[in-house]
Amino acid sequence: MQVKVSSERKGLDVTAIQRQLKTQTFGIGDKLLYLPTIDSTNLLAMKLAWKRPEEGVVVLTDSQTAGKGRLGRRWVDMYGCNVLSSTLLRPLFPPHFLVMIASLAIVDAIAETCGVSATIKWPNDVLVGNRKVAGILIETSHVLRGTVEQGQTSQLVAILGIGVNVNGNIQDIPAGSSPMISQSLARHSPGGQGMLSAIATTLETECGREVSREVFVTLMLQHIEADYLTLQHEAPGPFFTAYGHSPSSHAIWERWRSQLSTPGRAIQVRQGDTVLSGMAEEVNENGELLLRLHSGELVTITWGDVGYPTG
Repeated sequence: MQVKVSSERKGLDVTAIQRQLKTQTFGIGDKLLYLPTIDSTNLLAMKLAWKRPEEGVVVLTDSQTAGKGRLGRRWVDMYGCNVLSSTLLRPLFPPHFLVMIASLAIVDAIAETCGVSATIKWPNDVLVGNRKVAGILIETSHVLRGTVEQGQTSQLVAILGIGVNVNGNIQDIPAGSSPMISQSLARHSPGGQGMLSAIATTLETECGREVSREVFVTLMLQHIEADYLTLQHEAPGPFFTAYGHSPSSHAIWERWRSQLSTPGRAIQVRQGDTVLSGMAEEVNENGELLLRLHSGELVTITWGDVGYPTG
């Protein structure tokens, strides 16, 4: 769903992004695709995965008409205000590391463009304070490569979708609409679902000035690629094959863990109709959350919608 807030909002300057981008493969040359409006950047990127053998194709847009987030949520964007991107990847390492490197890249890009400290709410929301500023949606599939005569291999494809509230004001979103935010967090916000500004924010709101989306995209892609290529180069090695991690993946996990705001907090995890409450104790190297229930039982959480109760 698209929300237009100003006729003065301009589309992304793709030429500026290409000029500033210092990457080895991400978004280089014809790997950077821009459409002013699209149904879903993730959907287009997945379609391209069946047609193009290379990775690092980046799809950018100013607005999505059928954007989506985790757990089937709709993404509501303000035209010309957000960073909406999807990157086609073919990881040789476990996909949960993509969540880590993407969220870390967003945190770093926020610090560099705004001078604002952000944190990560498990598993893949980026917050400023307790308000969401960015979300990540990773979709995977397997594509067959090769011929029937010579033999075919199944290759993992991952689409890394990122949405960042960069400019504008959350209060400009009409009543009844909702950005891609935590539904459980919304339940605990004062005023409920209508008080969007209590549960979501933009970088412009946080730093008091308009932020260059072109600079933000450039920095974010550079950070993602640096960690991604490191993991790709180490993936064939014995650490990944024998233990599921490598020296670099452990270092990335430690960086990601240090930016998490979830461990040490009382939380509620909604999994469908089930709600688990307790204290978030730790995250393991698979990116899973260890939750100490009020009963004293320690459970491993692999998915769900995490909320921070206020009362």
